[in-house]
Amino acid sequence: MNPFFLLSGLGMMAVALLVVFDWRRHAGVPWSPFLWGGLAWIVAIALKGIGGIPTDAIRSALEGALPKGFAEPVLWIYIGLLTGVFECGVTLAFARMDRIRSQGWEGVVAFGLGFGAIEAFLVGLTSFVMVLLVWRIPDKLPQELLQQALNGPQSTLVIPASVLERINAIFLHAFASLLIVYAVQTGRWRWFWVSFLYKTAIDAAAGYLYITYGIENLTTRGMWAFEIANLPFGIVGVWGLVKFRERYREREERGEVRHAG
Repeated sequence: MNPFFLLSGLGMMAVALLVVFDWRRHAGVPWSPFLWGGLAWIVAIALKGIGGIPTDAIRSALEGALPKGFAEPVLWIYIGLLTGVFECGVTLAFARMDRIRSQGWEGVVAFGLGFGAIEAFLVGLTSFVMVLLVWRIPDKLPQELLQQALNGPQSTLVIPASVLERINAIFLHAFASLLIVYAVQTGRWRWFWVSFLYKTAIDAAAGYLYITYGIENLTTRGMWAFEIANLPFGIVGVWGLVKFRERYREREERGEVRHAG
């Protein structure tokens, strides 16, 4: 394997650290909201993993009961709903904690960035270690794992695509988290459901990639096409973070927000 692929993992980890450290410096927030956001992601992914255990059985049942043209879209939605239920549900539970609920805009954004950054860092770390092992000791790896690592696109053009995917994901996680915290703070629950639909739609698209297109069939061009197709989700995330800043400023002027450490 080309050692240049190490740059993919390094890039993802660098993006995660840069976002967190830059926001902490720029916004002057403490470490706690980032850490709570990271913990929320860990809990959400653990529960999502447990909730996803029957996925293969559900897939087999649907494919046996429905035509392919119906079964596959149902599976896309099911995969999206796993994300909506567990990631948004866990974020909601954390948002009810006083130390999160009482944050201003900067702190709420930090919470969301922590949620997305830990995912980016760990995905990057996993990629880096995998490439390093395949490059240095391929003969000592299980054949199934080695084949899985070598099945993907082998062009170095996928390196910036993987980093772009993590940047995109960090900001969509941040916005989705902000919507949920804002819903708890204001009692306007439509914003929770906006977040739920937002995240469900994102991972329903990922469901298409894994189930219908086939991750094993992913080419360099296909990977770039998928990342470009997902780019609007991240753009909406950045736009939403900026737009909600004004909502928080108005609430602060009315004395509705106090800042927690």
